[in-house]
Amino acid sequence: MLKGALLTHVNGVIAAAPASSGKYGSVSQASTGKQVAAGTQVTPKACSGSATRGFDPTGLAADPAAAVTFQVGANGVSEVLIAASAKAAATAFAGRVPAACTRYQEKVAGKTRTYLVKEQPVAGVGVQAKALNVQAVGTASDDQWSLIYQGGNFFGTVTVVGPNASQEAVQELGEQAYAFAAKTLSSQQRA
Repeated sequence: MLKGALLTHVNGVIAAAPASSGKYGSVSQASTGKQVAAGTQVTPKACSGSATRGFDPTGLAADPAAAVTFQVGANGVSEVLIAASAKAAATAFAGRVPAACTRYQEKVAGKTRTYLVKEQPVAGVGVQAKALNVQAVGTASDDQWSLIYQGGNFFGTVTVVGPNASQEAVQELGEQAYAFAAKTLSSQQRA
């Protein structure tokens, strides 16, 4: 059901691999943007894990989910849909990036990178939506933009990572993804 509600093309490019589905806790790690290498040290420590996702995934881990990834030029694009009750989706959406994590550092193999994190509300997508930017200071090659939205009985994220990632690009994709998911899921419920 959820796999059929995912985007099938981004800018004319088909998915890099078939869409995956399962519980959110299992599909999310493979498809939600910036991957953290083993042995990474994050400062402050509270900024590791889900702290910089812009939502609280705790109550969604066991919910059905589907995810798909695309490689569009030098950019990675991912979409994740989660079937969640309106209450669970609203609770997840209420999660915020902690103030201490709007600037954090990651140290991997002796190299330290500083990241800036910004989130802001977005109007016109779903019940509520917000944009999240995680940017490596000094380089655009690791820039990440996500649009996080709550639909009626589903929750979704669209993420663009790479040198051409921008709020405009992720908002346009997020609007398309939400519209397609809402239409597909509402027609599946009527059938």
